[in-house]
Amino acid sequence: MNKRGITLVEVIISVGLISVVMLFLFRLLLDMQFEDAHTSYAKENQVNRAMIIKTVQEDFLNKHLQNIQNNSGVITFTFQEQTKTLKVTNTQIDYNGEEVWNLESKNNDTTFDIAHISVTKKDATCTPRLNVDTNGDGTCDVNCDTNHNGILDSTERSAQSDSYQNCSKYNYFHVVIPVVTEEKENVIDDIEFFFLGTRS
Repeated sequence: MNKRGITLVEVIISVGLISVVMLFLFRLLLDMQFEDAHTSYAKENQVNRAMIIKTVQEDFLNKHLQNIQNNSGVITFTFQEQTKTLKVTNTQIDYNGEEVWNLESKNNDTTFDIAHISVTKKDATCTPRLNVDTNGDGTCDVNCDTNHNGILDSTERSAQSDSYQNCSKYNYFHVVIPVVTEEKENVIDDIEFFFLGTRS
């Protein structure tokens, strides 16, 4: 009859496997605890986020946005007939003193990342139309791109005619106010504003 027992190697392997499983379960419990603690705050912040975006975007559309500038967390929106400011602090956004929204979290570990607010502006621009044949003879008469690199070089610009241009009639603005939770980027809660409109 075989009375073979458990060897030391088998015990070590078993303890190692149990440790890996326990470590995984412990990490899972920590993640679930974090999610539970932040769920109520996240829901409230999502409502606030939607209200911020709705209010500012309505002004973009109704007041015809002209320009945006960011100065250390004070974002200035220039409209056709007035100017409004969006003041961003670590946990609060104040829109022109009319509306204030707070960002809340457990242990105050969620903040707006003022240092990394980005403002992108692309103004309506005009560029010369290249290789224009004005008399229909098949050869370039105006804005000739002689080396075919897609731009007018310094010598080519001397004969440039601004009468022949391709013009964009749209302005584009994009603002991102990053949200950080426990020193990690929280992209899903970032505040973003977009505007694409015709130049006045």
